[in-house]
Amino acid sequence: MIKRLIDKIGRKLLGNSMWLFIDKLVRLFVGLFVGVLVARYLGPEKMGIWNYCIAIFTFFIVFPSLGLEYIGPREFVNRSGEEEKLLNTSIVLKFIGATLGIVFAVLFMGFFKGFSSYLIPLIFILTSGYLFQSLDVIDYYYQSKLEQKKSVIARMIAFVLVSLYKLYLVQSGAPLIWFVASSTIDFGLGAIGLIYSLKKSPIQLKLKTFDWELAKALLKDSLVFSISALVIVIYYKIDQIMVTEILGEQENGIYSIAIRIYELFTLLPAVLVSSFLPVLTQNYKKNGLEFKASLKQLYSIVTYLALIFTIGVWFFGPWVMNLLYGEAYEGSGEVLQIIGLGFYFVFIGMATGSYLIVRNLKKFIFFKSIIGLGLNIGLNLWLIPKMGIIGAAIASMVSNFVSTFLILALKDNHSQLELILSPFNLSSIRRFLKY
Repeated sequence: MIKRLIDKIGRKLLGNSMWLFIDKLVRLFVGLFVGVLVARYLGPEKMGIWNYCIAIFTFFIVFPSLGLEYIGPREFVNRSGEEEKLLNTSIVLKFIGATLGIVFAVLFMGFFKGFSSYLIPLIFILTSGYLFQSLDVIDYYYQSKLEQKKSVIARMIAFVLVSLYKLYLVQSGAPLIWFVASSTIDFGLGAIGLIYSLKKSPIQLKLKTFDWELAKALLKDSLVFSISALVIVIYYKIDQIMVTEILGEQENGIYSIAIRIYELFTLLPAVLVSSFLPVLTQNYKKNGLEFKASLKQLYSIVTYLALIFTIGVWFFGPWVMNLLYGEAYEGSGEVLQIIGLGFYFVFIGMATGSYLIVRNLKKFIFFKSIIGLGLNIGLNLWLIPKMGIIGAAIASMVSNFVSTFLILALKDNHSQLELILSPFNLSSIRRFLKY
């Protein structure tokens, strides 16, 4: 079954995944090199401020996203023949949401920190990137066709140009605000590239094709995903807010560096999960056995990656962090070790998340996200004052574990326990390596 599935979808899936993988490799190595130089130049306190602003940026990203990143690729698969109308309707919706996101983010920071705060211009610059992210719908279309090569090239070029810009800022001794602006510049260049990539596409940007009935249907379907996305964003970023408020910006700078390295390890499984989503959607509609086989294959890949990454980070994490960032960021290596113990929970959580999206189990996604968020906040309030940034790392790992395995409580879950445990079966390991 596995071999037949691979023969059927392998080439296109592999080609799409390889382009995504190349993109992630470029971001990994170029981003790591530039990121280290920037972190050493700015120091823990300014890095803490920057990452605090990024956390606020992600809190309000629910407005420009509207949950469409969850249903977008699926809808392009399901609404064959309506791609152009779907593309333009989604872009208009996201643009309206982006405008609201900028306004609400600035107002929130104004009331929370004061409108004269030095954080206000930083937040405004960051959230302006929401407008450019409206064009991400083009990438959803490419995802559905397993043709992300076009969007990958556009975004990779933008990333490399912005990386060179950051090196220039370091060499010229620029202030923090110009580094913050780099994110918005990246989004802008990427959006230009995505628009250009549509030049030879069968669908085009024609905003006049906006369809209100379709917009209402999309919003109705994505509403729960949108709320869940907000919960998930808060879930993953609340620790940096709480570290800043309880321990200060310098400690958040140390903690955020470990988180940034940790996130680099999540790039590869994110690529794989993204590439598998259209395949899972098609197999779910056609054949139950192939659907379970594709799930088992995805779970196997992310499981083995998680085990390799966990072992590597545990033994080499502190040494690598000290080598890269120096004594100013002492303690970040230990944080990376603790968070790295949760790679398996996070990777399996990504994979099971695709399963829930394919089955359109919006309420359950929201439920497990709320449970994870509540547990994360509670553990952070308890552990950060006692254990500092190590406490925040433990809170993150435990809440990820609970949130991921709540799927086992779901009725009619296609034997998720069996699927999740299948990678640890010796015969499954041999069969996976063989094919």
